[in-house]
Amino acid sequence: MTQKLTRKSSARLLLPVVKREPEKTRLPVNLSQEVHADLLAYQRAYQDMNDAEVSLDFIIEHVIVQHLKRDKAFQAWKATTPKAADQSRSTA
Repeated sequence: MTQKLTRKSSARLLLPVVKREPEKTRLPVNLSQEVHADLLAYQRAYQDMNDAEVSLDFIIEHVIVQHLKRDKAFQAWKATTPKAADQSRSTA
């Protein structure tokens, strides 16, 4: 029992503890079986380390958000490219 408490305090996942999940937009996605298995394992690890459940959708969203934030080339492109809504207004 003590070992489990030590693991919880020293090992942290990147996914934060959440009280409530935000609204979602549905997006159908096909994943490899290996990625799906890793997501399920991550979900179990999250529950074990945080004593809280979170959906696979939330995990996937958080992983994508973190990836997009860390991709410097994408962030540079995004900063210099008008948003889609702005582009549609300028062509109308």
